[in-house]
Amino acid sequence: MTVRTVRIALALTAILAGGLLADPTLAQSTEDKLQEAKRRVAQLESEAQRATERYEEAHTVLERTRDEIADTRAELDKAADKILGLEEELAFRAQEAYKLGPTNTWQLLLEAESFTEFSDRLVYLERLAQDDADLATRVAVLAEELRRHRERMSRLEEQQKVAFEEAERQKGIVYDRLDQAQAIRARFQDQFEAEQAAAAAAAAAAQAATGGGAPGSIGTVAGQALQACPAPGTSFSDTFGAPRSGGRSHAGVDMMGAYGQPVYAALPGTVSHSSSSLGGNQAYVHSSGGTYTFYAHLQGFSDASGTVAAGTLIGYVGDTGNATGTPHLHFEYHPNGVLVNPTPYVAAVC
Repeated sequence: MTVRTVRIALALTAILAGGLLADPTLAQSTEDKLQEAKRRVAQLESEAQRATERYEEAHTVLERTRDEIADTRAELDKAADKILGLEEELAFRAQEAYKLGPTNTWQLLLEAESFTEFSDRLVYLERLAQDDADLATRVAVLAEELRRHRERMSRLEEQQKVAFEEAERQKGIVYDRLDQAQAIRARFQDQFEAEQAAAAAAAAAAQAATGGGAPGSIGTVAGQALQACPAPGTSFSDTFGAPRSGGRSHAGVDMMGAYGQPVYAALPGTVSHSSSSLGGNQAYVHSSGGTYTFYAHLQGFSDASGTVAAGTLIGYVGDTGNATGTPHLHFEYHPNGVLVNPTPYVAAVC
């Protein structure tokens, strides 16, 4: 039994034990129970959505703080190197002054053979003294700068800790609510499927007419830029353009879901696979006119290959690449090869 299955089973047990779907009078009809289940699923998905938005806000703060810490650390190292160099120079000047001594200083002036030479030597000694004073001032200024950088680093590290804890807390809420919603769907699976039978049959007929309808596929949506939801039952918010590690900007929408949750082709086209350190297991579906959709962090791929219809199962939600510990689908939409914010297009079909 997988961790995902155990979590859903526990959620279902809690729901039933809490009496969410129980009828004390034993008179509640199946239709009433189904409607209550649908309302509860909607409530859980709404809570997951709000938690997703709060998670993304905390995650954005976390990424920005990490970048600020990196910048501050670089400035701190630079200031430390400068002050070290100045302190070495100041120590050298102190040694030279000690060797020269006050007697030698006066001797240097008295040995002048003319008033002009005396004046030049006096100006030279005054410049040395001023240089030493300036050097000491520069050391003091840099020491203060170093202190402020250290204080800033301390504040940023505390801010990073708070942002990380908040992100983890909200992430836990997201997955808990999604698991509870999935448990209710599992409990009422037959009723949900029966209610959607007419729509599913119409979608299947449309797919069959275009060569679709492969096993594991889902229904498509007409009149939208995307034809199928990439990951039904997930939670997402608009994070397109948000800061990411390494100074990058987020180029897609993150659809948070459970390990192994199905991922479907949002458009018809040719499916291909790749991998990278950031995206982990990745899939592309190239459509006509240069348009393509991109799916990253997959746990694995389905058996689909070559030409696929919209709604065809192509993979499973995972946390490969740089998403370890946060299973989700990173989805991108490139109409005519141009990256756009996919969030409104995904929201229209999910």
